[in-house]
Amino acid sequence: MLNTLPDMFFERIRNMNSDKNIFYTKINDKYIPYKLNEFIEDIYKVIIYLRSVGIDKGDRISIISENRTEWAAVDFACIFMNVITVPVYTSLSGPQTEYILKDSTAKICFVSNSFQLEKLLKQKVYLPDLKDIVVFNEIDTDKFQSVEIKNFREIINTNINTSEKEIIEYLTSVSSHIKSRDLVTIIYTSGTTGIPKGVMLSHKNLSSNIQSCKEVLTIDESDRFLSYLPYSHAYERVAGYYLAFFSGAEIYYAQSIDTLSVQLKEVKPTIVITVPRLLDKIYNRLMKSSESMESALQKKIFLWAVETAKSKNANKNSLKWKLADRLVYKKIRDRTGNCIRFFVSGGGALNKNIGEFFDNVGIMILEGYGLTETSPVISVNHPDHNKYGTVGKPLNGVQIRLTAENEIIVKGDLVMEGYYKDEASTSEVIQNGWLFTGDIGELDKDGFLKITDRKKALFKSSGGKYISPTQIEEIVSHLPIIENLTVIGNERMYVTALISPEKTELTAFAGKNGITFNSYAELLKDKKLIKLIQKEIDAVQKELSNYERIRKITLIEKPFSIESGELTPTMKVKRNFVSKLYEKEIEEMYVNAD
Repeated sequence: MLNTLPDMFFERIRNMNSDKNIFYTKINDKYIPYKLNEFIEDIYKVIIYLRSVGIDKGDRISIISENRTEWAAVDFACIFMNVITVPVYTSLSGPQTEYILKDSTAKICFVSNSFQLEKLLKQKVYLPDLKDIVVFNEIDTDKFQSVEIKNFREIINTNINTSEKEIIEYLTSVSSHIKSRDLVTIIYTSGTTGIPKGVMLSHKNLSSNIQSCKEVLTIDESDRFLSYLPYSHAYERVAGYYLAFFSGAEIYYAQSIDTLSVQLKEVKPTIVITVPRLLDKIYNRLMKSSESMESALQKKIFLWAVETAKSKNANKNSLKWKLADRLVYKKIRDRTGNCIRFFVSGGGALNKNIGEFFDNVGIMILEGYGLTETSPVISVNHPDHNKYGTVGKPLNGVQIRLTAENEIIVKGDLVMEGYYKDEASTSEVIQNGWLFTGDIGELDKDGFLKITDRKKALFKSSGGKYISPTQIEEIVSHLPIIENLTVIGNERMYVTALISPEKTELTAFAGKNGITFNSYAELLKDKKLIKLIQKEIDAVQKELSNYERIRKITLIEKPFSIESGELTPTMKVKRNFVSKLYEKEIEEMYVNAD
């Protein structure tokens, strides 16, 4: 077992050609490669810069940027120097960014563009430890005389008379004193509740997790990743970046989540690290696509193939499946580039029916589970032993137990070093080496783990019944007209829901049902529409107990978003935040309670 990330780096590049393409960025409709030798040279130049401004072992450096090659170069420069990176989501507000940089006492901040720069500069007066700011995009630094700002291009365009061999020898020397317990990064959680905590992850944490993932997900130089989730999140950073790089795969950067449908066909990725919401959207678009088919026969064939894929007993060796594959499933796979080996789904619960549907059309989805505090992967399904409805078996070296309350607790090298400057919170969640995840789960007879709820998310109705909002949301959220929702009901007589609709689907649904309106705001309050949506919800929640069913709904005009604070970066709803934001609307659902 290699104990540090530099050890893994040198092991990886030992047999790689120095001109191998490792990252690709789409610029003006072309994918521009970034070669290994360019990467190594840029890492070296960043180290020279950091040393020139007095950065040393244990200092904190912040990165506020979308995924890009510069992010990786700065990251690895810090890794070799034993400098701690503090990634910040680009979607955070100025005050939120200020909190993280101030708490971590970051000395230098790398930002992607002028927008992030201006946001940071507004908080600069409150950040006495922040000495320099470096911008990845080219900007006119003369506009900002009051603070030290540097263009990243100036750093990497510096001429050096150093060979690649000499650089590698230098990197080896610089990193030779790194120990497995030394910190790599502090990642501030942006969970659904509470003030962010700085999760301290060490070389031991990350290297053990990457190597354990490699044992389950067999990845090699023939693989292509399409990266769209942020590197600021431990999930993409480890699974979509470190794992890919250390396995020799190529990484293509998505321009945004909105360009994925186009870039899937262009890149033809073999692996995509994703969250369930993206798969829900792809599924809903597929279900809706039959409506635009002009040929009645074509529509009939499509619907027959869909029903075949939804069948619990779909047999891929049968003549029926092979016919459906030739007529329909291949076209569905073409939308993903038709090279997908598997999607890896994490960051939330994957709907079992959707997982099985995609599998039956020839697109495998491997659901996994983890936390930032566990570096992050605890378990994941194996391509040869994939069980939908579970998050797979624990990785090698990971111990899992269930408490008397069925809370999942975890032990192993993956467990974080602790929360930064917060011993009280650390000792609360880590006891005798066991990390208390706060998730409720169960292990089946084959050792597969299933997540049933968040311990803190469970609530009790005023009638004394315990209710799992996550279970209800999972059942209801895949309706096409729902973009996001949060279930309410703690100490209430019945369950209600705030719904952020998918605007296009909702207006189409209204038109199909003869509902006219003058404005979108007016539509959201239409009693006939609300009654029809409630009917759709009732149809999918009929297997729930009466006390678990959503009885009333309120449609929210403003979409939930990461930027406005309702969603985490992995698109989970921040339940407490939304409940406080829409307190008035919630109370109205309980007026004249029946």
